[in-house]
Amino acid sequence: MPALTARLEKSFQRRFRWACVDQRASWLVSTGLLILFAYVSTYFPEHVGTFFLVYVLAVLAVTAIVAGRSAAAIYKDLEYVKSGKTLLSVSSNEVAKLKSRDRELNRELSAQTKAMVPQLVTPFVVMLALFIPAVREGALHGLASLVAQTNLSGQAGRFLTFLLFYGLLTLILYLVNYIAGRRLQRAGGRLDVPSFYLVTERGLVLEGRVPLKAPLTVQSVRVDTRRRFVELQVRSRSGLGGGVSRVRLYCENPRELEALLRSLTEERR
Repeated sequence: MPALTARLEKSFQRRFRWACVDQRASWLVSTGLLILFAYVSTYFPEHVGTFFLVYVLAVLAVTAIVAGRSAAAIYKDLEYVKSGKTLLSVSSNEVAKLKSRDRELNRELSAQTKAMVPQLVTPFVVMLALFIPAVREGALHGLASLVAQTNLSGQAGRFLTFLLFYGLLTLILYLVNYIAGRRLQRAGGRLDVPSFYLVTERGLVLEGRVPLKAPLTVQSVRVDTRRRFVELQVRSRSGLGGGVSRVRLYCENPRELEALLRSLTEERR
């Protein structure tokens, strides 16, 4: 186990550097958008609704393009992994049976759900603050009272008020994501448990649609023979609270599965 982690350390460091670059770019884009939203709200208030609509449509378009490219790449990897020689196939019945015997699983999933609920609720709260006039105007009035103490001119004070308003909403989203991420980290990272999976000489296929192409890049491999699973810990390139997640593979013979997975990792390639 230590050998696997040591062999992959350089790979993780390289990916971490790229993640830092991506995070800096994300902060720059967010800052630019905050200034742009505040500027439009101050000097072109009659066009704020149109600007929001254009922004939402642009985000949806970019998301669709990225998702389309990602789907094409996933399909290609899926076909590639499936075409390899089958080493092990674990059915949904076998996984369900082993999960039902694992009394600790429900506690783990419950802790994960509690950590993720704020991330799901907060965006709706932000939308309420943006689109319900009474809430929005109340928040703006309170901020305007604070800005008035700076003795700025009318337009400059209004711009600062909107900048603080959008900045606070963004800060709330970031803080909630960060805190939720840290809570997940304390729980060991996000846990994914595929209901069935396939191991071939070219990688893994989770639930018939998620390919993990060999050589596998994992941070650690955990084997629990009592609870009958092998758990792969991987580090995502995104996430404010840390990007560690876990893929848990239930199997009647976890040692056999561990040997197969090790043969597919980077240290064996």
